[in-house]
Amino acid sequence: MAEQPSTVTPFESKLADGRQRFLACAIEHALLSGRRNARDFMRHFPPALIMEGMSDHPELRAGILAQTTGLKLKIAAKKSWQSAAEDLGIALAEGETNPETVVSVFHPDDRIRYLDARRLWGFLIEGEFWNVAPTKSEEHRIAKQHIAFLLDRALVDGLVNHRQIIEGITVAELATRLPKAELGKIIEGALAAGQRKAPFTEVELWSALTAPVLVEYVPLSHLWNLVIAPKVAETHGYSLRPATEAPPSQGKNEKWVEIPEDAAAPAGEVISEDDFA
Repeated sequence: MAEQPSTVTPFESKLADGRQRFLACAIEHALLSGRRNARDFMRHFPPALIMEGMSDHPELRAGILAQTTGLKLKIAAKKSWQSAAEDLGIALAEGETNPETVVSVFHPDDRIRYLDARRLWGFLIEGEFWNVAPTKSEEHRIAKQHIAFLLDRALVDGLVNHRQIIEGITVAELATRLPKAELGKIIEGALAAGQRKAPFTEVELWSALTAPVLVEYVPLSHLWNLVIAPKVAETHGYSLRPATEAPPSQGKNEKWVEIPEDAAAPAGEVISEDDFA
């Protein structure tokens, strides 16, 4: 039986570009679901990277400084990005603020506007969560929810279509993995479409299947390696590397801060009855 959908409050990005919207929503979902956390984020994006990304936007740097260090907004707006990074780094090191506060005041859309997309993707996929063992029940539950979210979000933002997802998974894999009850729903849908003389395409198949059901029965590694990695990450430039390869290392001039411990898509080709034989 498929588990109930995630209770994570959905974030709706205002970014115009689908590629950017997808990444903004994916990062936020990972943080809100507990798959990633603010400390992870600050490890990948220390103050220097954050402030340098907003080097041409003093008002945004000032807003983060004011809310994390208590510095007056007008004074913070006069600081260079280097000075702003130093102040934020000191505040983190001295426990005057914490990663959770920094991430909470760094708007999800601004993270995408001003940080490198490939670094963000590296943060998102760190740990190869799609390979988590089912015996780690809580981690596996969160991983399933996140994979389902990524599949649905990729469709919403136009990064893939239904045909590409089904082709990646393959009908043969679905026939092998899905229980009879779920296969029965798909066959019933196909027969009903035939009676109406309507096509039964990948769109109708996906509607009968749904992402939460899919992640319940198809291995997450299969969904990642054959759908998300090649058709989303590589196709749209989030990653030019195999999905299992580590993200780029930090540049030798980048500073790391020690943080105290307390501190909609086109329809595909019609699927024939032979596909379900």
